[in-house]
Amino acid sequence: MQSEIDKTSQKFESEIEKIHNLEDLENLRILYIGRKKGILNSLFDKLKTLPNQEKVVLGPLLNTLKNTIESKLKAKLNSLSAISGNKKIDISAPGKNSQLGYLNPLTIVLEDMKDIFHHLGFTFVDGPEVESDVYNFQKLRLHKDHPARDAQQTYYLDEDILLRTHTSSMQIRYMENNAPPIRIISPGRVFRRDQIDATHLPSFMQFEGLLVDKETTLGELIGTIKYFIRECFGRDIQVRVYGHHFPYTEPSIEVEMFHPKLNKWVEMGGAGIVHPEVLSGVGINPDEYHGWAFGFGWERLAMLKYGIDDIRLFYQGDKRFLEQF
Repeated sequence: MQSEIDKTSQKFESEIEKIHNLEDLENLRILYIGRKKGILNSLFDKLKTLPNQEKVVLGPLLNTLKNTIESKLKAKLNSLSAISGNKKIDISAPGKNSQLGYLNPLTIVLEDMKDIFHHLGFTFVDGPEVESDVYNFQKLRLHKDHPARDAQQTYYLDEDILLRTHTSSMQIRYMENNAPPIRIISPGRVFRRDQIDATHLPSFMQFEGLLVDKETTLGELIGTIKYFIRECFGRDIQVRVYGHHFPYTEPSIEVEMFHPKLNKWVEMGGAGIVHPEVLSGVGINPDEYHGWAFGFGWERLAMLKYGIDDIRLFYQGDKRFLEQF
């Protein structure tokens, strides 16, 4: 066994000279004095099986080897740590280029909306995408025979639970829990059973605005919409409105703008004076307060603003598309 002790000592001396980093040093430490499978532990286990007169001779030699190995490992550790701590950083070396992400055009449009409407005193609110029939339809005067309730148009999860078809439901919830005056914008995802093509998706984004106060008019609504569109597309943009019908507003209007690049009038969204029954249904006296509301397609606004001809591009995560914005 003495020859094994001598060979172990010689091998360790040879291997520690080749160590030049802390990771290799730790591996060497485990190899020789690791608790479970270390070489020295194996030698000590073997020593226990020898006769006592051999133990007396070999035991001190083995202990000396252990102390020597531990001492040299510690010295090497101190040496390598000092070298590592004194390493200088070459500040003239070129750094690594980091790839930047790009904002989706929908995010850019949202930030623009926030800037414009915060300036006008509006607050942004959010609500549940899984909605009840009461808030999505009934409180907005969308009665049982309304086409929007058709199973071909709406995703029903249960008889009275559905995926919201517009963010108007959030306006109802907000009016029930907040006293006038009210100025809110409710952007969010809505769901309709549309066939997927370049301009339609079964899940898309809307944003709607609502104002309720004692002194408000249709002219104020139209002026607000014109201000918003011109802030988005340019101060010289032409905007026009014409009569329309929505169950929850009376009178109702459709909004169009003249798109200079397309050289034609394009539909922007709908708006109108909140119907008195909608106000009374949420506990607001329609004789004292009046309101107006509007709604626009979020993706449509971005498509018109940036000249995008396929709505699906917003959701594909294609870097070649996103880096253009």
